[in-house]
Amino acid sequence: MIKMSLGAAFSETFGFLKANWMQMLLWLGGAVVLACILGWLLLRNAMGTMMMASGDPSAAFGALGSFFLFAILAGTIVFAASLLIWRTGLVGGEPASDIGWGLGAGAAYMLAMIVVYFATIIAMYVVMLIIGLLAFAIFGASGMSLESLATGGASAGLILFGILFYIAIIVFFLWFFGRLSVAGPIMAVNRSANPFSAFAESWRMTGASQWTIVGFNLLMAILFFVFFFVISMLLGSVTAAMMTPDAGAGAMIGGLIVALLIYVPSVLISVSMPAGVYRSISTKAGSDVFA
Repeated sequence: MIKMSLGAAFSETFGFLKANWMQMLLWLGGAVVLACILGWLLLRNAMGTMMMASGDPSAAFGALGSFFLFAILAGTIVFAASLLIWRTGLVGGEPASDIGWGLGAGAAYMLAMIVVYFATIIAMYVVMLIIGLLAFAIFGASGMSLESLATGGASAGLILFGILFYIAIIVFFLWFFGRLSVAGPIMAVNRSANPFSAFAESWRMTGASQWTIVGFNLLMAILFFVFFFVISMLLGSVTAAMMTPDAGAGAMIGGLIVALLIYVPSVLISVSMPAGVYRSISTKAGSDVFA
């Protein structure tokens, strides 16, 4: 295991973005277009069906099934595009020849992430139950009642306890999914379709840099927030014009441009981050950059 520095993570992330941004636009753009077509085919009648199915549960479940199927297919396509980008950027080669593998691996990766996510949520609720019982034993029923919280009667200790617990949940999710963050690049490099072995390898590789990865993800989240804020301040008038009842085609086009300016860089950087972390912890040269 190689210990990663924040400088290496930033350098490798934006280096990957610089070298592969055209491929990323091509494959992710194609994935979004294909997902939109699937959405139109699968969901064009689902919303109307749900609105008219108040007395017909079977119709409502059928519409929900359409939404679920769309989510599965769209997720598979997007994950497949990401795997193809990671493989091309980290190993090289022609991504078109790996489309079949990418779709299969993308479906496996997405379903595995769903399993891991729900398992984590269930475990979190179990922990919350235990912590809640502990808080009940410490602060008592009266101190945890809704009336005491609404009237400000809750003790300072209970409020501090709640704040610390909330922060702990956020840190846990950042840490846990940070440990799994290079599973996708690992699958891409090895041309594997087994996400669980990639999770295990990611857990091993990120061990020496786990808190650096948490810090890197936090810093990137802050940068994303600042970026969104600046763009919204600079182009807020366009968004406001789009929201007016008499908004014309120009305002709609302007709103689309604003959305592209915000979301395209965000998606490209988000896909580059796992590759950057992978490079930083898997090669000695990557870990020495700005160390």
